Amino acid sequence: MAIQRCTSDYLKGVYDVELESFNQYDVYSLELLKFLCSFCGDYSYVFIDNNEILGYIITCKDDDSAHIISIAVKRKARRRGIGSALLCTALRLLERGEVKKVYLEVRVSNSDAIRLYEKAGFKIVETLEGYYGDGEAGYRMEITDRKIAKEFCKNYK
Repeated sequence: MAIQRCTSDYLKGVYDVELESFNQYDVYSLELLKFLCSFCGDYSYVFIDNNEILGYIITCKDDDSAHIISIAVKRKARRRGIGSALLCTALRLLERGEVKKVYLEVRVSNSDAIRLYEKAGFKIVETLEGYYGDGEAGYRMEITDRKIAKEFCKNYK
């Protein structure tokens, strides 16, 4: 098992995870994933086990914040710490002081993801009405506390 930087070699596997993890309104095209993995490649990763991509995270960094654009894990690989390990690739930017906050958007109905993010120290800072293509609202969640990020990630080096 390994976390590797997202490159074009992994796009098919990332797309497979994307298709399995999100509904039709939320799936990114292969072309958009290729762009994001290239443009945000320094902060985007895949989790590989036995040559299979089980999860990925795409994180883009600007001056003082990191935006988790997308994070997903295949159903069969969930609840094994893969999502947490991937999440920590973004949280380490905060932990190291490279950014002041890490943020993301999540469907209000995605209670499993919300629980993970809250466990990691994220807080809901905004409700985004009609954010998703099917009209569902989303939450914007962020974390700014470096100590909490470090504590959450201590087991995911």
